[in-house]
This record gives sequence, structure tokens and C-alpha cells, in this order.
Amino acid sequence: MGGRSGGFADVRRPPVAPVLWLTFAILAVITFGCGLIGLEQYLSQNPDLGYSDHPLDVLYYALQLFVLGSPPLDGGGPFPPILDFARFAAPTVTAYALIEASRLLFASEIRKLQARTARGHVIVVGDNLVATTLARRLRQAGDQVITVPSRATETARVTGAARDPDILRAASVGRARAVYACTDDSAANTAIALAAARPRRNGATLAVYAQVADPEVCAALQARLLSAPPRQGTRLDFFNIDDLAARHLIAREPLALPGARPPTIAILGATAFGRAVLVELARQWRIRDPAAEPLPIEIVDPGATEAVNHLTDRYPFLTRICKITPHDAGLDRLLATPSDGPVPDRVFICYDDEQQALKAALTAEQVWPGEPGSVVVRLDRLASLREAFDGGDRVLDELSGTLRLFGVVHAACDPVLIGDDLVERLARVIHERYVLDLTGRGESGPALVPWDDLPDRLRLTNRAQAEDVGRKLRAIGCTLSPRVGPGRAHALTEDEVERLAVMEHERWRRDRTAQGWRFAADRDDEHKLHPAMAAWPALRDEMRTRNLDEIRQLPAILADAGFRIVRLRA
Repeated sequence: MGGRSGGFADVRRPPVAPVLWLTFAILAVITFGCGLIGLEQYLSQNPDLGYSDHPLDVLYYALQLFVLGSPPLDGGGPFPPILDFARFAAPTVTAYALIEASRLLFASEIRKLQARTARGHVIVVGDNLVATTLARRLRQAGDQVITVPSRATETARVTGAARDPDILRAASVGRARAVYACTDDSAANTAIALAAARPRRNGATLAVYAQVADPEVCAALQARLLSAPPRQGTRLDFFNIDDLAARHLIAREPLALPGARPPTIAILGATAFGRAVLVELARQWRIRDPAAEPLPIEIVDPGATEAVNHLTDRYPFLTRICKITPHDAGLDRLLATPSDGPVPDRVFICYDDEQQALKAALTAEQVWPGEPGSVVVRLDRLASLREAFDGGDRVLDELSGTLRLFGVVHAACDPVLIGDDLVERLARVIHERYVLDLTGRGESGPALVPWDDLPDRLRLTNRAQAEDVGRKLRAIGCTLSPRVGPGRAHALTEDEVERLAVMEHERWRRDRTAQGWRFAADRDDEHKLHPAMAAWPALRDEMRTRNLDEIRQLPAILADAGFRIVRLRA
């Protein structure tokens, strides 16, 4: 979409209304002046008309031009050319003023009417930085956007009102294409999203996204969503700004290899964004070269050790992919300690406090000698300062290109990025594990490519497999839970493994049958023939084994995504 680049400058529409106001204001002044001069000439040339040419009388007659009733002109012309201009221009100015006054007077009612009659539009609830940024980018993409201010969602906190929100009906949610709940209140966002996700009579699919500030609460809601039976006609998901921004940043700026050694990373601030950056770096490093040395990461925060323990519990693969060194000290204390070590290849300053982040970037001279763009500073409202460092009117030194200000909200408010729901992300993890497994055994094939290079039909296969996880877990009395606290994951028994493998195989067969595939002893993709199209009892042993192995990897796949299997009943 337009405006999806990594920059921070807003693409603004031309200010049409102010230009019109200024144009007609100038025209009014010119018309009034021409009327004065023209009337003075006309009255002095025609004294027999009986109208006074006193300056105050001429002034009064000139004002009457704007209301179509100047008495000296009632007898007809000819008139001086300048007066002719004034007597036609004056009503034009008056007509514009009346139209503009009516527009302003009825603007609220017009907006309500447009909202009630809208179709295929997008609703953005909220008036904070996230909501305004998202609404602007949706408009840049050509979407019709109806915004609902945060104060209108206060009723969503009252029991009952959230289940029947007038604000959504007033915005014509029944005919909308998507709803984004982006207020500062995560509970209100969740209530609005659940209310909007009701089944619709017209059969069209509504995408509903709710912003959740706490990444762990967001993961818990996503787990409940994936574990629940699917809802027809609604695509519901929850998103966290820091997680989305970290994914955006690392995906578009892959790690560079400084020679034969892995790059060294420093993360200042174990915030939600800092933790998300660490996880995304580890994912990218694992996919890039599974046999590479562990990625060295230093994390600086008074609670660094606690944050690292929490992360490694939630994402067990981190201990294999990274060598994480926590520093339980503030930045000031760390900088005060002399160090002769090498400068980190990449530094991520991730403090939530923007003043603290800027201070760290501008005073930590130990990291300045790095490569261009090697010091990334997390900002929100101050992201526009980028123009001062590297814009066309640069006024501040950007440290030879080392410093880069990263706007978290701008990066995360990408409708495509928000649209990558949990099913999409889980499908990516399934594919990553598949690639790692086969490349580790020395195999090759057209499917062993990065997710972005994967053919659409294979992406759909992975998505369908991810979407079916909740159904399988319900079949064995289990559910999904985020790995955000102490708990023990359920280990699948061999009977459960076989039962789930049969379910997965039958699901795969149904999908392939719907696509026109048939059974054959030898595989032929061109003619849609496949030996695995047989029922489970007639399936070859090696194909059964592959299905069983895939199910045995399910706990590890979910762990890579930050979830675990929990048994609910015997």
C-alpha cells in the first residue's frame, strides 16, 4: 500500500478547504474595493439619479452588493466595467459563504449519514496515535475509513453495553470490511472486537482486530481464539504494537555477517519491544544458517536476568540459537565502567521512555563507531525527529549515519502486518520447522525455501494445518496456553499421536480432494495424482511415519511460537 515504507513523514492531502477560504476571502476584498470605486464613478457620472455620493453612502451601497440589493443599480446600466465586475462577483462570494456555513452547520449530520450508508468500509475506533496513524495509512491505500472517537467507547465498560454497542451500529458495522479497535483501554478494545465479531446476515467476512497493550495478555487471547471452534463470517485477531514493530524492523533489516564470526548484538532495555526484538533476531538467525554459531546478544536492564529467564522459558529455542548475556545494571552504571571490548555490530535502544532512549543514543559514545544504521532508537511521538537528523533540512549530526530513529507506531500500523494473525504466524513456524528438519537430514526440494518465496498453494497448506490445531487439541481433551508462567506442557501419548496423525491425514485428503487430486501409486503433480491420497489403513508405512513424526513435533512447533499444550480433562 502507499506509505508502507519505513519512513516517518506523513503523506498529506493538499489542503483544499483552506485554499478555497483564502481565495474567496481575497475575492471578497477585491470585490468590495471594486464596488466602492465603481459606485463612486457611476454616481458622479449620473447625478440625476438622486443618490448621494457621500463616502458613507457609497460604502453602504457597496456592502449591499453582497445581498443583491444595492438601490443605485436598480435602474439598469450601462455601468463602469469595474462596477460590472463587482456586482457579479459579490453574489458569488455570498453564495460560497452560505454554502460553507451550511456545510459546517450540518457537517456532523452529514458524517452520520455517510457512516450509516457506508459499505465495504473500515472502522477505526480510537483517537490516539495508533488509531490516527492507522486511519491515515488506510486512507492512503484507498479505503473509506470511519473513525469513532475513544469517548464513544466508554459505554463498552458497562456490562451489557459492550454486547450491544450502538457505536458500531452507527458506523454501519454490518456492511464494513474491517474493524480496528485501537483505544488506550485494552479491555474496551477486546469488548468492541467481540461485539463486532457477531455473525452477519449478509454472509460477507468481517475482519476484526483489537489492540492489546500487554504482549502476554495478547498471546493468551490469541491462544483462546485458536483453541475455540471457528466462527463463520468473522476473522478475529488481537495484536500488540511492539511485537508487530519488532517483526517489521528485523524482517526488513536482516543481520549482516561481519566476516566469519556472528554479529554481536546489544539490547538496551528489556521492554516489550526489546524482548520482541531479541526473539525476532533469534528466529532470523536460526533460519539463515541452522548450523551457525550461537548469536551473541547482551541485554542491559536492571531486570535483565529475570527478563532473559522469562524469555527462555517461553521460547526454549533461544538457548540453542543465542548466547544471551544479561547485565543487571542501568545504562549509566554500565557506561561508567571502562571497557576495551569491541563495539557491538548492532545496538537496539528499546526504552519505553522516549527521553531516556534519546539520552542513551546521544550520550553512549562507546557505540558510535559502528556501521551506518547500527544504532536503532525506539520512538513513538518523537519519531518525527528523524527529519532533524537525516531529512532534507538536516539540522543535527546523525553521527556519520550510525544513528537511526525507529518509529514503532508507524512501523506497526501497517494493515498487512496487522492482518498476519496467529494462524499465519503459526503456519510460518510450521514451515520453518519443516525446512530445518529436512535440511538437517540433507534433503532438498522446491518447498525448502523461505516463507516469502513459498508458492501460494504450499502457504495455504501450512495455514490450513495451523488453523486445525485447535480442533485436534479439543479432540484429545487439551487446549493451547501461552508459555508466560510456570506450568508443565502435556506430553502427547503414542495413542494421541496416532489419533491426531489420522485426523491430520484425513483433513489433508479432504483438502486435496476438493482441489481435484486423486490416488495413484506414483506422484504426478501436473495431473494431481498422489500416493498419499489413500485412506490411513491403506497408507504406505513411510507415509504413516511422516505423519506421525509431524504430530510428534507439534509441541515443539507450538513452543517455538510461545505456546504449550495443556490437558483439560482425562
